[in-house]
Amino acid sequence: MNSTNCLLRKASITGAFFYLLLCLLIFNARAADVRFKTLSDGTVRDEKTGLIWAATDNGSSINWSGAVEYCKNFAVGGHNDWRMPASSELKSLYGNGKKVQGQDYSGSIDVVTQTINISAPYVWTDRRTSDNKAIAFGFNYGVTKRLKRGTGGNRRALPVRSPKQ
Repeated sequence: MNSTNCLLRKASITGAFFYLLLCLLIFNARAADVRFKTLSDGTVRDEKTGLIWAATDNGSSINWSGAVEYCKNFAVGGHNDWRMPASSELKSLYGNGKKVQGQDYSGSIDVVTQTINISAPYVWTDRRTSDNKAIAFGFNYGVTKRLKRGTGGNRRALPVRSPKQ
């Protein structure tokens, strides 16, 4: 095989690889679109977990007790069983490799769907600790962090409902 044929073969293999990679990225984006369904009441259902999410977080700095109250009193969709999410539930919303600029944060966040608007890197979870702290999930790096319950900063509340049995 001469060097021209070898180069053409390498170029064909490289092109096929990049085409396959592009197809996988498109498939993953479409899978996320299918996974999350926007409901007529302004909420979003995760078809994989069955959870119903608020379509957006509270939109401004909030401390942990404020987040508890916000979720408890959330009234979208005519339901009164909204609650704070567990860290594992928030983790199910993390990451597709498409980081977007946070609205109230100089860095970027990584959310698996654009149908749920998260405006800051941290969302409070339902778990508090004994040292006046609570757990927040970070959409900037996909990990939880213990933060002071009395501070708001770049933390948000995102109400969730469990599926009806």
